[in-house]
Amino acid sequence: MKNPVIILLTSVLLSLSLLSQAAAATLEERLADLERRQSELYHTLAEKKAAGLATALGERLTFSGLLEVEATAAKMHLDDGRTQSSSDLVLATTQLGLGMTFTDRVRGSINFLYEEDTTDFEVDEASVDFNLDPFFGRIGRIYLPFGVYHSHFISDPLTLELGETRETATLLGYDRDLFSLSLFAFNGDSERLEEEDHIRDWGASLIFTPRDGIEFGGSYLADLADSDAAIVTTYERRVPGWSAFVLAAGNRGGILAEILGATRSFAAADLDGDGNGMGDKPTAWNVEAFWTMRDDLQLALRWEGSDEFLGQPRRQYGLDLSWSPWPNATLSLEYLRAEFSRGFGFNEEGIGLDRRDQVTAQLALAF
Repeated sequence: MKNPVIILLTSVLLSLSLLSQAAAATLEERLADLERRQSELYHTLAEKKAAGLATALGERLTFSGLLEVEATAAKMHLDDGRTQSSSDLVLATTQLGLGMTFTDRVRGSINFLYEEDTTDFEVDEASVDFNLDPFFGRIGRIYLPFGVYHSHFISDPLTLELGETRETATLLGYDRDLFSLSLFAFNGDSERLEEEDHIRDWGASLIFTPRDGIEFGGSYLADLADSDAAIVTTYERRVPGWSAFVLAAGNRGGILAEILGATRSFAAADLDGDGNGMGDKPTAWNVEAFWTMRDDLQLALRWEGSDEFLGQPRRQYGLDLSWSPWPNATLSLEYLRAEFSRGFGFNEEGIGLDRRDQVTAQLALAF
């Protein structure tokens, strides 16, 4: 497992040595590239909001941000026949981003994040990025390109809940009009029992764009336990993860689909949510269709599910209506019904869930 890491790190160093030979980008290209990087701040909402405004604070510094306030009401039906209801109002997201230009081909970014009841104010991402067209690289704390997680809903898709992975990593990529390839290496948080702590984790992503509005591809992660889902921390058997997606979009709407999961079952001693002695093979998928009814109004439908993913619905479906009353602001209303498999869904008291109905309203401001 060490050979891929050595090859990747060597490739990054060789690519960086070509800096002096690369052609200088124009000022317009630099600004466009900065805006693209800043827009990655909202990777789970990229198609829902006009984000990444990247206001210039000087010749070499830009600033952007996102505020989201959410109100939620839910009704849960328990396995024992009882029902429970709840409601809440939270500052769901406060996100601030700084972009820095060092040279025409070297830039940096620092993104700060606060999520009430979930994440204390912290450095969410911080990296140095290299643009050596057609090669690119990133070094720092980043979200790895394992899964894509396109969505038009307030709530994150189940694929993101299982696969999103943030690590301090080295990434090297090659980007052309038809496809983009990324390779990355890092030292994950999860380890095999009695295994020494080394940089042995890695992954890859390949995305094809044959024409405007059409994207498809897949990704691989050498150890699914390293994802932010933290399904296991130590294990007897390493289990990789894989994903595949397709997106087809036109002027007024489109459809997207993604599946992500383990390549094989975990050992029963490592992960066995229902206690059947077989070991779990967590998988999640998401399908969404969206329609722009007018320039400021969009309707989206979702159908998603999971298998052997502890704490998550077996099936979930619903709709989202988003309205932009003024530039850079979005009001959204979402309804989701979730159905749970016995032994995999529980409330806060540990009582099994049968189904859940949830309504969420959100005000989002990007700047």
